[in-house]
Amino acid sequence: MPARFWRGGARNENASKAVCRALWYIQAVTKYCGPSERRMFDAPHVFDSVIAMGRRARIALLIDTSTTWGTGLIEGIAEYAHEREDWQFVLGPRGKYDRSLLPAGWGGDGVIARITHQDLADQLITLGLPAVNVSWYRFGESAIPRCTCDERAVAAMAAKYFVDRGFRQFAYCSSSIRPDYVDRFGQEFVTILERQTYRCHCHSSNWHPDSIMPPASEFERLVTWLRGLPKPIGLLAYDSVEARRVTEACEAAGIHVPHEVAVLGGEYDFLSCTISRPQLSSIDHAPRRVGYLAAQLLSRMLAGESPPQEPILVPPDRIITCQSTDTVAVSDDLLAAAVQFIKQHSHEKLQVSDILREVPISRRALEKGFRKMLGRSPADEVRRIRVDNAVQLLCDTSWSMPRIAKVVGFARPELLTRAFRRELGTTPSEFRKCHLRGQRANGLVPMNQNAGERTSRLQNRTTPTNRQSSTR
Repeated sequence: MPARFWRGGARNENASKAVCRALWYIQAVTKYCGPSERRMFDAPHVFDSVIAMGRRARIALLIDTSTTWGTGLIEGIAEYAHEREDWQFVLGPRGKYDRSLLPAGWGGDGVIARITHQDLADQLITLGLPAVNVSWYRFGESAIPRCTCDERAVAAMAAKYFVDRGFRQFAYCSSSIRPDYVDRFGQEFVTILERQTYRCHCHSSNWHPDSIMPPASEFERLVTWLRGLPKPIGLLAYDSVEARRVTEACEAAGIHVPHEVAVLGGEYDFLSCTISRPQLSSIDHAPRRVGYLAAQLLSRMLAGESPPQEPILVPPDRIITCQSTDTVAVSDDLLAAAVQFIKQHSHEKLQVSDILREVPISRRALEKGFRKMLGRSPADEVRRIRVDNAVQLLCDTSWSMPRIAKVVGFARPELLTRAFRRELGTTPSEFRKCHLRGQRANGLVPMNQNAGERTSRLQNRTTPTNRQSSTR
């Protein structure tokens, strides 16, 4: 047996014990073999296979590093690899709209990619590499499995969000920089509203972009469209980039956000949401969970399993509410005052009689107005706001259930669980477990800064005793 294999295996610090044992076994057996058997063990492919047992798999990540979605995906992939695998990642800085391809002659083992153009899909299919697509684009779908956020579930979450806040007029603004994308997300949003007999006004761009900046004529066309919309209206934009364009156009048109146009970004991006004025509400697509599951799928494929026939679609986490939707579309001033009072005092032991003392309206008129404008009773609205506040704390802190229940206004944790099941169809514990997959849960979970102001207000509702205990 060539001595270089054994010496290399024994001295290689990265070689596993299993590889060393296999090489030792081959060396021992060949001492007692005849010439023909020894030649069989000397065959290069035998030693290459053994050495490969200890080699780290090389995984290419063709994912942008410039957005919250892209970095979240990478964090989830890395989390899975650190827990279950020993992968070597090939990753470089890239923008969201870069046309990525593998370099010629790349000799890696697998790929996780945003496959946003046909050339990349064709390259991966030709190479025959195990690959997972984490994009809404469906290039190569018949040969490359997808694992991504469920775009139809995102649309449903957005529609429910606006309807629950009293909106009965809706608009959708598609992406201006995705000319090759079939907008199933926007189509689903419109379809869901039409099923509820609501009309949705839609805006799409008429230009094929050569850069991120649209021409002045396109911006003016958006301003004109916004001026012509009925008010108040709930507007869903394809993503936070497009939502920021909408808020800028609203400012140019003299339209108030959120009271005339409430703007929701279809995909959360920290930078776009933060620099927008007002700061943007947006939908959290759970990128870390998507990345974790995509890595899990690739691991199974590397182990020889066949890829699934259907895509793995992950539901969105939540809507991060900020200033751009911080309103309720209620035309009656007294009812609007009642809604505002509930928002400000939902964490207290609140009764309908407390609302009536604050707002000069009869109980019958209050109940009837809530049913007509919001489709629920005042008590239902109190519960909805408490559950919404609990969702923020479950995502942004590691507080215990009793503490969260107390801060948002429930006397006992069981009441929080009951309300959570009624509103969201799951328990607080199950929701948190799902949200935190792939995230560290030591102390406070790193908080989305856009949600920080709201969470801070909720945290300040803690009693002095709780504040002291939380600093120990």
